[in-house]
Amino acid sequence: MKAEFYIVAESFANNENFTTPEIESKTKLLSNDIVYIRKYSETNKLFVHHDIYNINFLNGVLLSDLLFNPQIGKQHLDRDVYNALQRILIETAVTTYSTQEVITVLLPEHNRDLCHGLIAFNSVAGVAPEFQIVYNSQGWLDFRRHYLGLYPKNENFYINECIKYFPNLYFHERNRVSINSIFDDCPMKIIYHLAALNDKFKSIDKKNKNRTQVLEAFSIISQLDETASLEGHAARKVDFTFVFVNNKKESVEVCCEPHMKLCYSDTSREYSNDRRIYFHEGIPSINEGKILVGHIGRHL
Repeated sequence: MKAEFYIVAESFANNENFTTPEIESKTKLLSNDIVYIRKYSETNKLFVHHDIYNINFLNGVLLSDLLFNPQIGKQHLDRDVYNALQRILIETAVTTYSTQEVITVLLPEHNRDLCHGLIAFNSVAGVAPEFQIVYNSQGWLDFRRHYLGLYPKNENFYINECIKYFPNLYFHERNRVSINSIFDDCPMKIIYHLAALNDKFKSIDKKNKNRTQVLEAFSIISQLDETASLEGHAARKVDFTFVFVNNKKESVEVCCEPHMKLCYSDTSREYSNDRRIYFHEGIPSINEGKILVGHIGRHL
């Protein structure tokens, strides 16, 4: 799915509510993510409206003065923030759509091929939360995941998009086939559990915890359908052992024993423990230590 993101005057309005360090941090984070957005330029587009330059961006100074008046810019911006603003605005395509057109016409318009989003430092009044990225480093990933759950298209497309929007996970190729058995039931539920795994698992304090206790803590903080667990029968470990390739291009068998149960579909509260995601916490020599997702599908 293609996504078009818009920066309009309201995107940076009310910056006086933030401290200078907060604005600088948001600017740098957005600039860094724009590099990532442009990396996938075939699916992500960014547009800016020229009215943005008339906004008091920092310390009551117009954005246009900060960018185009060297004396003022040097007084209020360090070089990194100035360069970040350049990447965000000067190097971005211009839109002629007004703020009102973006908010009332474009944002509610979405389908399996195209969606629109508003990028903002502050929540813009009158815009539904799912249509705007109130900026932090996580915002646009959440946006893309939301629409992937709504419009999953097909299994191959879905896994390709997951690779982009869950950067801390590595998906075994077999998932393109195994996911077929649950794909129609719970594309949004899969997104929810993968987001928990990507965003929260590595942050769990593992000190003085065994593997089971780590999974319990992860399940609580992530509000999973059911506590993630390990397989109880050692003889069955071969069933969820998969081959990955390490940094030396060697094939390595990895037992993806931890698993999350997707107990409910996207549309039903009928309980089932048959839908599962099997994973491994990560090995430094394999795919930069990313969490390895070995199986998305039915209970192995």
